Amino acid sequence: MAVWFVQRENDEDLGPLRPADLLSLVRDGSVTSESMLRKDDSAWFPASEVGGLFEAARRPTIEHFCPDCNARVNQPPTTCPRCGKDLLKTKTRIIEHSFNDGNSDGLQPGQKSASAKKWLQKKMRGN
Repeated sequence: MAVWFVQRENDEDLGPLRPADLLSLVRDGSVTSESMLRKDDSAWFPASEVGGLFEAARRPTIEHFCPDCNARVNQPPTTCPRCGKDLLKTKTRIIEHSFNDGNSDGLQPGQKSASAKKWLQKKMRGN
């Protein structure tokens, strides 16, 4: 798996980061389109050059919960870490992500783009 690094203002590198960690930094505004990144041992480049990074950070995520004890669980099929039940279906919660990366897409807060809607429908069907 690839790892990512973020160049900080004080020339310290933040990383190695998993892709999910990088998305979290984009969502909380720590990484903007002007932030300098590198993947593995590559040269530094602006985050705006990472195809799909900001689109992926806008994409809603789905959290899964055990229907019996409400513990947070992995995507099914899985086993609940709290009650030990084998789960083929879970309760879900959709988390919307919004942030300002300086590239306005014209969407209002909470409004999903067409691609985000398609992705979410596909995820909910389990495809």
